[in-house]
Amino acid sequence: MVRVLALTRYARKGASSRVRFLQYVPHLERLGDRVTVQSLLPAAYLDRLYAGGDRQLSVVAKACAERLAALLHHRDADVIWLQREIFPYAPFFAESLLASGRKLVIDFDDAHHLYYKAIKAGWAQSLYGDKIERLMRRADTVTVGNRTLADYAQAVGARNVQLIPSAVDTTRFTTAPAPEPFTVGWIGTPMTADEAMPLVQAPLTRFLTETGARCVLVGVRPDQFPEIPAERIPWSEDSEDALLTGMSVGLCPLADTEWNRGKSGYKIIQYMSAGRPSLVSPIGIAADLIADGLTGFHCRTPHDWYQGLMKLYRDADLRNGCGARAQDIAATTYDTAIAAEQIHTIFAAVCRS
Repeated sequence: MVRVLALTRYARKGASSRVRFLQYVPHLERLGDRVTVQSLLPAAYLDRLYAGGDRQLSVVAKACAERLAALLHHRDADVIWLQREIFPYAPFFAESLLASGRKLVIDFDDAHHLYYKAIKAGWAQSLYGDKIERLMRRADTVTVGNRTLADYAQAVGARNVQLIPSAVDTTRFTTAPAPEPFTVGWIGTPMTADEAMPLVQAPLTRFLTETGARCVLVGVRPDQFPEIPAERIPWSEDSEDALLTGMSVGLCPLADTEWNRGKSGYKIIQYMSAGRPSLVSPIGIAADLIADGLTGFHCRTPHDWYQGLMKLYRDADLRNGCGARAQDIAATTYDTAIAAEQIHTIFAAVCRS
């Protein structure tokens, strides 16, 4: 039995923590690990942030105090399983001291090092500029969600880097035909929507106006993108499966930035697991997840987005075939049970080393 202290950024409402950590805990415990979870920031913090509020420094300070108490209380843990870092903006030497004497497995599903690289002040760069890179070198194992991050971790000297794609419990979904009326869907958060939706606003609006098709935007604020004739539906974990299967096609527009090249493609894997084709910007892992013309389409221009939607709208056999192939790939490659086995093996290996 491996005793694991999982230090996540958020509780279940935070997608990165739920997807990269919390959904695996039942699997890991069935495999014999004992996992204690300590989530840093409460759900109310995310609620305020998604509503456009500030980052609530008093809440962060209280959360950091609770995390410190958890670290001191669980000194018997064999492995610290860490999401990104122990404390935001704590210098490396403090985190290294807190993790001393225990094996350290750190997970990254985004290019988190870019946060600290973007700080301009010289004093801050001296404290934080290479913090993530030093944590990668300190870790017994670094797990990442895509090849871009794996290459980066190896380049900065991480000792052991393991690629674990983000995963979905694909057993939740059955093979179901695409719904009628034809429904275009997007799922995410208000912050990711601010970046993504402007890239498809014009072609999507044109498509919806010409066809009368339905559009659902899951997780956005009610006032976001009023120009798009869409239903804006709050996200909840309980309703997520039904919302995904209620889509005919899923969208994943991405700007070509260093940050987006480090993303792990989770929303695409969600669409695939639900048996739906995806229209994606072929940036980073998105280009690998979707086989152009077979499980969806790569879209580089507004015309590509419009044409991809029209092709799937007009051809039910095409969209059902793309969706079925996507679902088969998800079940055999991106299922939570597969990823949990990988993580369990990593814990056992670091404890033996």
